[in-house]
Amino acid sequence: MPPRNDTTAPKWDESRPRELPQYFKELEYLFADCGITDDTQKKEYASRYVSYDTAETWLGLPEFGDNIMVDNDAPRPYNYQEWKAAVLRLYPGADASARYNLGDLERLVNQSFNSGLATLGRFSDYYRDFQRIARWLLANGKLYRNEERRLFQQ
Repeated sequence: MPPRNDTTAPKWDESRPRELPQYFKELEYLFADCGITDDTQKKEYASRYVSYDTAETWLGLPEFGDNIMVDNDAPRPYNYQEWKAAVLRLYPGADASARYNLGDLERLVNQSFNSGLATLGRFSDYYRDFQRIARWLLANGKLYRNEERRLFQQ
């Protein structure tokens, strides 16, 4: 695994919680590439590339090391996936099921038209952003086609 500040180390901008799942995907790619299979090591590496305060929060979660009871079986430590799910719950917006809402699309439309789309470049940026949000909303049943058309034509 790369050192903490290496150019190849995974990075996550903590002001953008929506990108946290991508951070974990990058980590998991590195885990596979480096042959890391131990859950505790994965948790430690995931915490290594974030700020000290964030690492302290993540490592302080009960899912980091405490045992969980499974029926009448002996206790077992939480696995990496359980810990990762606990970390993701700390950040509203990191949950893929709530990535966008209709307000996000309406905000994009209003901001874009208030600032103007006078150049092809600005319109292209708006179109890509609109498509990304609208496609997700449509695919997840949070937007109807007629609403999409109405918002795009505003």
